Amino acid sequence: MRELWDSLQLGEIVLVERMDLKDQYFGLHQLMSWGRSKGYTVLIVDVVDSFHILTSKARLAGLDCECFDTTDVIKVGGRVKRGNVIAWISDLTEPVILIGKFKEAYERFLKENSPVLTIALGVEKLFVTSDVLPKSVHLALSLLSEYVGNRDRLTVHLIKAPLLGEEHRYLLNLIEDIATTIIRVSSHGRIGEFKVVKSIKRDAEGLTIRA
Repeated sequence: MRELWDSLQLGEIVLVERMDLKDQYFGLHQLMSWGRSKGYTVLIVDVVDSFHILTSKARLAGLDCECFDTTDVIKVGGRVKRGNVIAWISDLTEPVILIGKFKEAYERFLKENSPVLTIALGVEKLFVTSDVLPKSVHLALSLLSEYVGNRDRLTVHLIKAPLLGEEHRYLLNLIEDIATTIIRVSSHGRIGEFKVVKSIKRDAEGLTIRA
């Protein structure tokens, strides 16, 4: 998997789409370890307690989870504190305020800690647990677009695609259009398959890794 992570570069927005209902805690643990080994400051964007859920499962699976407790976190919604929470945006009802508070905390963190590996968890939950209004979609897409090419950070979104359902699939399509790299993850028995379906690097597009 290091070959796959090593192909990513600063300025990218990467989607890692889990195409089945299996968990992503191992991938999260591996990605965080890789980021630290490359000199990144790791920041988790935790939507509706997704970080707590994944770290709890990782502990139950017997992984070394010490790194989770000291990782910087911006929380969006949720109730459970996990990691070093530097900002907690609890009100999800007003998209303009939510995005304004997020940008304030995120920009300050980038300025002080670049280069940053931002790992966003549970973004799909925002679309399935709230009203999907055109204004909200526009603001979310504008926020993502703003950071494409920003070489202070590399952002990886871990997304569970089945949670969106067919009625919200178009939202994922819109995010995919902005993304620079898309990796789809599926399982075949005990074998995991990681397929790069979109990349800004021609030699990486189409790459398939089985592990």
